Amino acid sequence: MKYVGIQTQIWRNNRNSILLLCLFPLIILAMVFAVILCLDFFGVLCPIVEGGCPEGHATYMKYGILHWPEVRHSFWEVLPYTLQIVGVWFIIAYCANTAIIRHATHAKPLERKDNLRVYNIVENLCIAGGIEMPQINIVEDNGLNAFASGIDIPSFTITLTTGLIDKLNDAELAAVVGHELTHIKNRDTRLMVVCIVFVGIFSTIQMVSMKLLSAMLRGPRNHSRSRRGGGSGGVIIIFALILVLIWSTIGYIFSWLTRLAISRSREYVADAGGAELCGDPLALASALQKISDYPGLDTVRRSDVAQLYIIHPDEEFDNDMKLKGIIAKANIMFCTHPDTPERIRLLKQF
Repeated sequence: MKYVGIQTQIWRNNRNSILLLCLFPLIILAMVFAVILCLDFFGVLCPIVEGGCPEGHATYMKYGILHWPEVRHSFWEVLPYTLQIVGVWFIIAYCANTAIIRHATHAKPLERKDNLRVYNIVENLCIAGGIEMPQINIVEDNGLNAFASGIDIPSFTITLTTGLIDKLNDAELAAVVGHELTHIKNRDTRLMVVCIVFVGIFSTIQMVSMKLLSAMLRGPRNHSRSRRGGGSGGVIIIFALILVLIWSTIGYIFSWLTRLAISRSREYVADAGGAELCGDPLALASALQKISDYPGLDTVRRSDVAQLYIIHPDEEFDNDMKLKGIIAKANIMFCTHPDTPERIRLLKQF
């Protein structure tokens, strides 16, 4: 079996994560550009005219032909508004993330006096790794799980379940804490917030366009307007909404798959970094095995929060189905976490 160094593993996954993250803005811009192309192709941007050309255009406009000057002009006109809307949305969702996680998990802060053992493990690993001391939160849950969250130094937090604290020995608990501290050190928590926000943007555009389209098609006045010859504007709006719905769906699928790929990549990095930080890869392998038997946190039904866990409870259930071959590889593509046995196997190589 070929040995894979910890630093090599971290470097490879950091590189892949940067490449994948760059896809998000490209997907948004591609969606806007594709909608403009379709509108032009079907004569919405440059409508057909009978007996000549519209004012300001040098060529006869007709269906099935792309008019690149008009497409480029429309794209540059729409771009500032698109970036402003996305930017405001992004800032609001980005800043609200910490409060959302705390509310979803019902986590409570842990002080040194509350549990000296846990506090000392976190503090010692922070000193050893040169990492800012994060807040420590506890979730009352018999299951075994942990996650890191936060977007900056004041909000960085490690959350542990009571089951994890009670059922892991010191070496295993230190390994899990090392895994979560690596997420903080590498700013993975911030990275995943960015991914979640981008996916949410596409999801909301998809939902809004679907509701608007449904309302337009069900509108009681549509038919009467069409009879009076005033329905052409409504037809154009419906056509535009269909295009937005199609491309937002495509954007959502690609951004969702990209988010999952980044999440899996960062888990491998955190495993490697956690093993290096605690100095005991086998302890982390042992902890992952115990956690996979009972990950808990069943009361949290938010998928964007569950993807932060060291092991995703629902995906661990799916992995127990013992899928093999191509089906197993396809199944992993739709998971936020790598296959736990594969993570354990890699840790045993170090």
